[in-house]
Amino acid sequence: MDKILDNAINEAVNLVREVSEYLLCDMDDKKVLTKSGDANFVTEIDLKVQEIMIKGLKEILPESNIIAEETNENDFTLGKYTWILDPVDGTTNLMYGYKYSCIALGLVVDGRPYAGIVYNPYLKELFTARKGEGAFVNGKPITVSDNKILENCLITIGTSPYDKGKADETFRITKNVFLKCRDIRRSGSAALDICNVAAGRTDGFYEMELRPWDYAAASVILEEAGGCITEWSGDKLSYIREHQAMATNGHIHFELKEVINSK
Repeated sequence: MDKILDNAINEAVNLVREVSEYLLCDMDDKKVLTKSGDANFVTEIDLKVQEIMIKGLKEILPESNIIAEETNENDFTLGKYTWILDPVDGTTNLMYGYKYSCIALGLVVDGRPYAGIVYNPYLKELFTARKGEGAFVNGKPITVSDNKILENCLITIGTSPYDKGKADETFRITKNVFLKCRDIRRSGSAALDICNVAAGRTDGFYEMELRPWDYAAASVILEEAGGCITEWSGDKLSYIREHQAMATNGHIHFELKEVINSK
């Protein structure tokens, strides 16, 4: 099985690199559609990337299940090899030419996250990890930071733009975190935020609403880099539903959890 999976992951990495060229396309003539909520968009690029990725993944592992963001009828079960795909994480960034978006692809085996691939074509940074083999960016090993107290930490946040009714609670929590940490950032790509924690560039990240395609790939990379990702309660993520999620270097996980959950 390992040989089959190794080959599949290598082929998937190549596929992600190839398809990522679509993210570099000029957005001027690309149609933008609104799905639901105040800021839930999909572009023609999202749909094209997803179409090509699904076709390629079915060729790599024909019997696999594929859970993808822009699919209306996902099979949210993990009974067989399951790819979890975000064709463009950071769609709003893409729309505005902000140049901070990625393709995120996770592989779940036997119900557990096994591999993660996250590629930011603007910076040409490829984050990869396989269970038990460490985490890498462009082939070089990465590890989380060694900061052990929140006051020394840089924290990234997500603001759940799809439901602005949660803005008061989100920013109440963010004020509490901001007052306790060194500083905060918001990038608009959860997968890249989690990968930056894995690479030791930031120390933690949290968001009130993360779906499986937002966290599946990056979570493997983070854990293989020595970090930790859970619900705000501290429970494990399911990989089949939305969660309030927090990702850290592990050292500050309890402290950040306490601040997030404080009233």
